[in-house]
Amino acid sequence: MQFSDALHIGSLCLTPRSQRRDLGHPTLGSTLAIQRRTLGLQHPETLSTLTTLATVTWAEGKYPEAESLNTQTLEMRRRVLGPEHPDTLSSMNNLADVYWAEGKYARAEALFSQTLEIQRRVLGPENLDTLKSMNNLASVYFDEGKYAQAEALSNQTLEIRRRVLGPEHHYTLKSMDILANAYAALGEYTRAEALFKQTLEIERRVLGPEHPDLLVTFSGAASMYQREGKYAEAEMDAAQALAGQRHVLGSEDPQTMSSAADLALAALSQGKFDKAEPLSREALEFNQKARQDDWRRFRAEGLLGASLAGQKKYAEAEPLLLEGYAGMAARKDRIAVPDWYYMDLAREWLQELYQAWGKPTKAAEWRKKIPPGKIASRKEQSP
Repeated sequence: MQFSDALHIGSLCLTPRSQRRDLGHPTLGSTLAIQRRTLGLQHPETLSTLTTLATVTWAEGKYPEAESLNTQTLEMRRRVLGPEHPDTLSSMNNLADVYWAEGKYARAEALFSQTLEIQRRVLGPENLDTLKSMNNLASVYFDEGKYAQAEALSNQTLEIRRRVLGPEHHYTLKSMDILANAYAALGEYTRAEALFKQTLEIERRVLGPEHPDLLVTFSGAASMYQREGKYAEAEMDAAQALAGQRHVLGSEDPQTMSSAADLALAALSQGKFDKAEPLSREALEFNQKARQDDWRRFRAEGLLGASLAGQKKYAEAEPLLLEGYAGMAARKDRIAVPDWYYMDLAREWLQELYQAWGKPTKAAEWRKKIPPGKIASRKEQSP
């Protein structure tokens, strides 16, 4: 789950995917080739174009290429401008963002930490770029499952942003969102619910009813309610996120399809299998085309399998559930720790499939793979 404040990358996250392609490689690539030939690779204009190309590549989800381009830019800026120049620090943040998107969490944490240490010393602890790095590092802590560290740093960032920027500033709201997610991950649901509600109220009023950040907050609240066992509330917030993202970003966008998967899960958790199935299929079809090797493709397979199993279509469900679980398990090191939840669910769905199908031996095998107390049954969770 990314809450990045990165200067260059963040703005492109709000652009519909179809429009991002229009920013793309042919023109920038030609410009870069001319600048390399006429100005040299170390010229500031060449490095600026290289940075833009890296950012567009990141926004298109081409992370290995984006990592290579950002690494080149950072190396050149360190050599030409020095290790503590603001442009060098911006390149460090951009490369850390790519590591984060790739699921290379340890490398992202190390680079964000290094950037933050320099910024605190050179720019000051309340500089806007310093605060952005604090926000990013708190978010990486969250994805690594370091929830106490995420809570502490996001609390610190929020306190400074409220004082420096004001309680309703765009970046202050981002820090509120991260802190609410940290509370939820720590099981502090009363505090998480209150902060999510406060954030949503301000974002609706200040940013507007379809602002991408508001929709991201709806997704975070839906995730909280899902894990809390409040499935009706999860369904309501996931539906709002999905409707807004379809309108703003389009259906062929990763964020939109993640919300479709969230809504499918909320429906599935309430036994609404006929509602969960088409949403799961849509998410799966998108991921098979757009990010075939991403763990979210396998989450969608599991969701579809569970939807079919709920309709007693056991033979159709089995291969989807098996492949969904195996695909996520094989990519576990690239999945943020909070999202390991979906692997726990997949194991439970397989156990339930075989139990309902009259295959108790296989059901028992899968029951042994469920960590004790890891996932409660729907009956135990429902209010």
